Formats: sequence, C-alpha cells, structure tokens
Amino acid sequence: MRKLLSVLLMMLLLGGCMNEREDYYIFSFGDYTLTPGYDNVEYARLIFDLQLPETIGANSRIEKNEVYFWDHYLCDLDLINESKKEIPIDEAIISSADFYLSNYPLDSYKISDIELSDSVKENCEKFNGKYVDRNGYACIFGKQVGKKDNIVILYGDIFAIDQDKLYRIKIYVE
Repeated sequence: MRKLLSVLLMMLLLGGCMNEREDYYIFSFGDYTLTPGYDNVEYARLIFDLQLPETIGANSRIEKNEVYFWDHYLCDLDLINESKKEIPIDEAIISSADFYLSNYPLDSYKISDIELSDSVKENCEKFNGKYVDRNGYACIFGKQVGKKDNIVILYGDIFAIDQDKLYRIKIYVE
C-alpha cells in the first residue's frame, strides 16, 4: 500500500511541475491558435500543411520552415528536440514562430486573449514592453516559463510610410 501511495505521490509531484499552455504566450489568428514552446508539430499539422522530414535528431533544431496558410505565406517555424534520442517529427516542439501579418490579413490578432492594435507603440503599452526605435519600431516583452524565457517581439513595417504599423510578430522560447 505504501508503494502505491508513493508512486501516486511521485506522479502528482511530477505532473504538478509541468507547464500549462496558458503559461506561454498564445498567438491567435482567426479561429486558430499557436503556442511556441508548448505546441508540437502534430498540433501544427491540424492548422498547416507542413513539409518536414520524418524524424528529428537528438538535441537538434530545424529552423526556418516556411508555413503556408490557404496558399499564403504566413510564418516561419523553428522546431526543437530536447531529448537525448531521435524522435518522430510530430513530437518536436515549436520553439519559435515568426508571423508576417501582411501576407494573411485578418480583422484581429491576439496574444494571450489580448487583441492587438495596428500600432506597435499601443501594443507595447498594453504588454508593458520595451519600445525600441532603431531603424524602425519594435516592442519586446516576455516572461519566464519554467526555466525558459518566453519572448515576443512586435515589429513595425520599415518600408511603410507609417513605420509604427504592426507588420510582424516573433514569439519564441529559449
């Protein structure tokens, strides 16, 4: 009986240490969501048609995977395998997503259920981020999830007349 209770207690403790999806920044576009740092390739395949290898090696990354959504280039995804063995690609975690909003314009985009405006500066104020004005506008904000940093960078369009207009969003976990 003690062994059973010990095993149950150990499982409860280990399960309690796991991060939840809501701990990360969740990017919403239309009726879809994507959470870098939490979602895996299998989840991303529900939304996107991905052209990837069958497996990913131990402790390795696959970077800059172009993702198309309804025939529009939407983003680049970086994938990571942090385990010590080769795994099927569907088990790889999305470590970074770099969204180009002008390629698939929608009425609204959200980060963790907070609707984004067209202005980088306004969004920066909403998230208490650091507003940067160097060769264009950007906003950086983040939080720690477990032992990793979850970072969001909002970029303005440096080629537009209004460079403060939200053009690109990069969300990553390191």
